[in-house]
Amino acid sequence: MAIVPSPPPADELEQHYLSALRQRFKAEVNRLTGGAMRDLLGAHPHAEELAFPLSYVHAHAWLRRDVPAERRAAVVAPFRRADRAFLMDLLAETATAEELLRGIVSGLLAAPETLRERRQLARLLAAHAADPEQVVAAALAAWQGLGILDRSYAEAYRDLARAERERYGGMLGDADRARLALVDALPDPPGPVPPFAKLGVIPAMGCPQTCRHCMFIWRPPMKDAPDPGDLYRLVARHTDSVLFTGGDLTRHLHHFTRAVREMRPVRTFAILLNGDFADDPPTTEAVLRDLADAVRARPRGWPTARVLLQVSFDEFHQEVVAGRDGALRERIPVAKIANIVEAAPRHPELQLCLVHKQTALNFSMDLFRRGVLARLAAELGRRGQPLQLVAASPSPRLKHNPLDPARPGQVVKDASFVLARHPDRPILMTSSTIDAYGRAALLDPGETVQERELLAQVLRDGAPPGEVFDTDLMFWHNGWATLFAAVHVCLGNVREDGEARVLARHRKDPLTAALRRFDRRLPALYAEVRDDLDTRIAQATGPHHLFHVLTED
Repeated sequence: MAIVPSPPPADELEQHYLSALRQRFKAEVNRLTGGAMRDLLGAHPHAEELAFPLSYVHAHAWLRRDVPAERRAAVVAPFRRADRAFLMDLLAETATAEELLRGIVSGLLAAPETLRERRQLARLLAAHAADPEQVVAAALAAWQGLGILDRSYAEAYRDLARAERERYGGMLGDADRARLALVDALPDPPGPVPPFAKLGVIPAMGCPQTCRHCMFIWRPPMKDAPDPGDLYRLVARHTDSVLFTGGDLTRHLHHFTRAVREMRPVRTFAILLNGDFADDPPTTEAVLRDLADAVRARPRGWPTARVLLQVSFDEFHQEVVAGRDGALRERIPVAKIANIVEAAPRHPELQLCLVHKQTALNFSMDLFRRGVLARLAAELGRRGQPLQLVAASPSPRLKHNPLDPARPGQVVKDASFVLARHPDRPILMTSSTIDAYGRAALLDPGETVQERELLAQVLRDGAPPGEVFDTDLMFWHNGWATLFAAVHVCLGNVREDGEARVLARHRKDPLTAALRRFDRRLPALYAEVRDDLDTRIAQATGPHHLFHVLTED
C-alpha cells in the first residue's frame, strides 16, 4: 500500500495545530456531555441538570489552559452549528466561568421549551426561586467544588516534580536498605545466574524536550559518575541484548559506541533517541555513520552485532505548539525524522525503528493517512523519496477507542515501511500505550489508549499467558541497579554491594517476583497500609501502571 503524499497547504503548521486542538476539544466535550460530568458531580442533588452547563465550563477552562486567546475562536469555529453557535461564541469570548454561565442561562432561556437542556434549566430555576442569578451562583459553586482544571500546567508539573524528586532522593536510603537487608537474609537461589533476555544501561537521565506525555519531569542527576567500563563488563557477562536509555541520549552517544566496541558477547545494541540531533542531512549522516563505524570496529571473530536505533515519533514528540509570541513550531520537526529515515537504509549495521504512542488513529488505517505518519510521508514525498507501507499487524487484544469507548477494536501495533530507493531495507514502527506517569497524568482522556480491560482481567483472574511486568535489570552509570518497568525499585549499588549480591537479590526478592507475575496479593497488602486502593485502581491506565504506583512508596 503506497502512502501517497499530498501537497503541503499554505500554512501547514497552522493546519496541524488547529486540527489537533479541535480533535481534543471535541473529544472532551463529547466525553463530558456523554455522562462524565454527571459522574463527576456524583451525589449532587442537581447533578443531572448541572451536567450540561458544567461540561461547557470545563471546556471554557480547558480552552484557557491549552489554547492561546488569539486562536480560541478558530478552534471552536467548526462546531458552530445552529443550536450550539451561541455556546461556541461564549467559549471564545467570555473571560470567566461566571460570565459563561450567565450567557448559557440566557441562551437557554431563549431556546425552545422542547429542548432537553431548556427543560433542565427550568428545573434548576424552580429550585432557585426562579432567579437566574441564583442558578448561576449554584452552578459556579458546584464547579468550584469539583476542583478540576484549577491549576496551570506549570503548577501541576511542579507538584509532580516534587514528588519525583523525593522518590529518587530516597533511593537506597534507610527504608530501601532495611528492605534489602530482609532480602539478603533469604536463602540464596541455587545454581548459576541464568542469562537475561536483555539488560539496560542508563548513562544519564535527561531530555531537553517537555513532551506532554513524558513519564518523567524531574530526573536524578548523575554528575561525576565513575568510568562505566566495569558496568559494561558486568552486563556483557549476562546477556546478548542491551538497551541504552534514560530519556534522550544524544549527548551520551560516546558511551554507547564504546559499549558496542567493548561488549564482545552482545549481539543487539538498542538505543532510544528523540531524533532532535538530525538538524540536516550531513549532521544526520555523521551521527549514523559513527554508530555504524562502532559495529564495524568490532574485532573479527566476535559475534555479529547490530544497532537497533529507536527513534520516538508520534503525535506528542512531533506536536505543533505555540510559543509565547504566538508563533507555531514542532517540538521535534518531522523533517528531522525524515533525515533519519533517509539516511538509515544506507547503513546495513543499523535497524531503524520508529517508536510510536497509540492514539485513536491506531484503530484504523487512518494511522497512515492522517497525523504524524502522513506528515512524514508528505515530507519524504517532497524529497522524491516515496514511502511505502509493506506490512501492518494488530495488537492481539481488543482495546477501547478513547473517542468511541463503546466499541472495542484492534489497534495497529506494528508496521514496516520501505523507501522506493531502498526496497530491501525495511523501516520498522512499533506502538505502545501511554501510562499516567509524570506529565502523562495530565493528558486528556481522549488522547490516550488505555489498558483498562487488561487491568480488570489481571485483578479478576490474574495475568493472561505471556503478560508480565518487566523486571529485567537496568544498570545506571552511578551504580544503581533498578527494574526495567519500575525504576523506583532499586536492588542496590553494584559498586558498593557487589555484583553477586545484587544479582542474588534480583532472583530472590519477593517484591520483584510479585511484580513480575502481577501478584494479586500486592493490591491486598497495599490496602492494609493505605486507604486509597479503590482510587488508585480507578485512576490506573492499566496493570503495569497500577502495580508501578502501588510500589512507589
